[in-house]
Amino acid sequence: MKHKFIYPIVAFTLAMSAVGCGSGKSQEPAPEEPVSVADQESPLADALGGGNLSRASQMADSMSLFVDDFTPDQTVQVLMAFLQVHNDAVANKQSRRDLETLRKYIDVYDIALSVNPKDTRKAFDKARRLNPAVDFDSLARVFRDRLTQYDAIHDSSMTSVSTEEASAPDSAAQAEEIPLELRPAQ
Repeated sequence: MKHKFIYPIVAFTLAMSAVGCGSGKSQEPAPEEPVSVADQESPLADALGGGNLSRASQMADSMSLFVDDFTPDQTVQVLMAFLQVHNDAVANKQSRRDLETLRKYIDVYDIALSVNPKDTRKAFDKARRLNPAVDFDSLARVFRDRLTQYDAIHDSSMTSVSTEEASAPDSAAQAEEIPLELRPAQ
């Protein structure tokens, strides 16, 4: 799963940038010189396409503050950036970075669908036609499940710590009786 989405993501991002920039209808005649896809790409697409994942992550974080104002194509682009950051975090075993990214993905996904569900769904469908491996809805379900599992584990460990702290005076006396190598890590 580490690199399952990375190459399709880059190709998809570049394709979405090209499609998004050329989707408007213009009544002006076409320019004499053709404009390259690289000239039409957004800075986020440039960062993703150029492999500058830290810059893409910063830009997606910054853009995600304005999800309410996103076009559906911008939503897709930011979700793709978060997906790529997630894949990189998993590959580098950075669980905290991964969890933060999953939360950001879910937040952007939920807000975008609540603000503009019809057009956002159309953008998701268009993205899926360009890259069948990217299913934003199923990814959101998987990410939501992971976050729920993490929260459940984290909450239960907090509960067990709280109960242990309640009996701390008794535990301190018992810790002196337990040999050092058998004591729990503190």
